[in-house]
Amino acid sequence: MRRFVACMRTNPFHTVIGLAELGLGIHLISHDQYFLWPPVIDGVANDDIVGGFFVLIGILMLFWVFDLHQSVRLDHAVLIASSFIMCVLTLYQFMHWVVLGIEMPWISNAALTAVIMILASRSDSE
Repeated sequence: MRRFVACMRTNPFHTVIGLAELGLGIHLISHDQYFLWPPVIDGVANDDIVGGFFVLIGILMLFWVFDLHQSVRLDHAVLIASSFIMCVLTLYQFMHWVVLGIEMPWISNAALTAVIMILASRSDSE
């Protein structure tokens, strides 16, 4: 138990991002009609696979936090995937807000995306 707490204290941003993406993925999986626009691709956007990507990236991020070796390559890959998927979600939610006027949490997701990008730019490389 102490090792888990020590790992979370060592990498607090990775822990928060991993938990946030895990929560986002579960939310997207459990809400089948979250995205409404454009009607042509709402079936694809509301598919459970989209939420599954968030869950997978969140689990990979948390795996990296608790891994004893903490591969730099895995960290880079997960941060790149995380920033990409969060940027796409933020832009898609922003477009919902612009086109339909639906309240979406695009501002908080944009802030999380910015944190991920800052974290990725400051990550160590071999």
